[in-house]
Amino acid sequence: MANEISIGISIRASKNGGVFKRSETFTDDMTGDAWTAGIVDITASGVQITEVQVGTYGWVFLKNLDTGANYIDIGHTQNTADDNLCRIYAGESCIFKTNGLTALWGDSSSGTQVLEYAIIEL
Repeated sequence: MANEISIGISIRASKNGGVFKRSETFTDDMTGDAWTAGIVDITASGVQITEVQVGTYGWVFLKNLDTGANYIDIGHTQNTADDNLCRIYAGESCIFKTNGLTALWGDSSSGTQVLEYAIIEL
């Protein structure tokens, strides 16, 4: 089968009279047959987001469920600032496609924060 994954993203920025906006929707093939979703507590010492049901990470959805001013850095390894894929502040989310990862790390900027995730195998 083809086009089992549907993705939609949009962004809008407006400042000093200039406006940028873009909305995109597209589909992707899912050659694997697994995905996983859940909620994990992320600490300042770092937490690995690993699921054995998903062989090779493909599309990743992340949402910081915290309500404070802190953020979660997501990367390939624990507590490595140069390795971060994204930074998600409280209430924010992101979607990205990986290049064959088998693990992700979340590092909290302070305290414990709650991260919702979904990982879809390619």
